[in-house]
Amino acid sequence: MVLMRKAVQTQNNKRLRELVAGAGLNQPAALEIFNAGLGIRGLKESTWKGYFCDPETTRFREFKDAFLTRAEEVFGPLQK
Repeated sequence: MVLMRKAVQTQNNKRLRELVAGAGLNQPAALEIFNAGLGIRGLKESTWKGYFCDPETTRFREFKDAFLTRAEEVFGPLQK
Protein backbone atom coordinates (compact mmCIF):
# COMPACT_ATOMS: atom_id res chain seq x y z
CA MET A 1 0.00 0.00 0.00
CA VAL A 2 2.79 2.43 0.86
CA LEU A 3 4.59 1.72 -2.41
CA MET A 4 1.38 2.25 -4.38
CA ARG A 5 0.73 5.57 -2.62
CA LYS A 6 4.30 6.70 -3.30
CA ALA A 7 3.83 5.87 -6.99
CA VAL A 8 0.74 8.10 -7.10
CA GLN A 9 2.67 10.89 -5.39
CA THR A 10 5.45 10.59 -7.90
CA GLN A 11 2.98 10.60 -10.81
CA ASN A 12 1.30 13.79 -9.62
CA ASN A 13 4.62 15.53 -9.07
CA LYS A 14 5.91 14.33 -12.43
CA ARG A 15 2.77 15.64 -14.16
CA LEU A 16 3.24 19.03 -12.47
CA ARG A 17 6.81 19.21 -13.79
CA GLU A 18 5.56 18.30 -17.28
CA LEU A 19 2.85 20.98 -17.19
CA VAL A 20 5.23 23.70 -16.01
CA ALA A 21 7.89 22.75 -18.57
CA GLY A 22 5.31 22.48 -21.35
CA ALA A 23 4.11 25.98 -20.57
CA GLY A 24 7.68 27.27 -20.83
CA LEU A 25 7.64 28.62 -17.28
CA ASN A 26 10.21 28.65 -14.52
CA GLN A 27 9.15 27.64 -11.01
CA PRO A 28 8.62 31.18 -9.61
CA ALA A 29 6.49 32.24 -12.60
CA ALA A 30 4.49 29.02 -12.43
CA LEU A 31 3.83 29.54 -8.71
CA GLU A 32 2.60 33.08 -9.33
CA ILE A 33 0.17 31.85 -11.98
CA PHE A 34 -0.92 28.87 -9.86
CA ASN A 35 -1.63 31.12 -6.86
CA ALA A 36 -3.55 33.76 -8.84
CA GLY A 37 -6.98 34.12 -7.31
CA LEU A 38 -6.26 31.87 -4.32
CA GLY A 39 -5.63 34.74 -1.90
CA ILE A 40 -4.28 33.62 1.46
CA ARG A 41 -4.74 29.98 0.47
CA GLY A 42 -1.97 30.24 -2.09
CA LEU A 43 1.05 28.00 -1.79
CA LYS A 44 4.32 29.22 -0.27
CA GLU A 45 7.51 29.15 -2.33
CA SER A 46 9.19 26.56 -0.08
CA THR A 47 6.22 24.21 -0.41
CA TRP A 48 6.13 24.72 -4.18
CA LYS A 49 9.81 23.87 -4.51
CA GLY A 50 9.19 20.67 -2.56
CA TYR A 51 6.87 19.46 -5.32
CA PHE A 52 9.77 19.54 -7.78
CA CYS A 53 12.26 17.68 -5.57
CA ASP A 54 13.37 14.08 -5.90
CA PRO A 55 11.01 11.78 -3.93
CA GLU A 56 13.97 10.41 -1.97
CA THR A 57 14.85 13.80 -0.46
CA THR A 58 13.50 15.15 2.81
CA ARG A 59 12.26 18.28 1.05
CA PHE A 60 9.93 16.32 -1.27
CA ARG A 61 6.24 17.07 -0.84
CA GLU A 62 3.30 15.16 -2.23
CA PHE A 63 1.38 17.06 -4.90
CA LYS A 64 -2.22 16.28 -3.96
CA ASP A 65 -4.90 15.36 -6.49
CA ALA A 66 -6.82 18.60 -5.88
CA PHE A 67 -3.71 20.64 -6.64
CA LEU A 68 -3.09 18.61 -9.78
CA THR A 69 -6.62 19.39 -10.96
CA ARG A 70 -5.92 23.10 -10.52
CA ALA A 71 -2.54 22.77 -12.26
CA GLU A 72 -4.22 21.09 -15.25
CA GLU A 73 -6.75 23.94 -15.43
CA VAL A 74 -4.13 26.68 -15.11
CA PHE A 75 -1.21 25.29 -17.12
CA GLY A 76 -3.07 23.08 -19.59
CA PRO A 77 -4.06 25.96 -21.90
CA LEU A 78 -0.48 27.28 -21.82
CA GLN A 79 1.07 24.12 -23.30
CA LYS A 80 3.20 24.77 -26.38
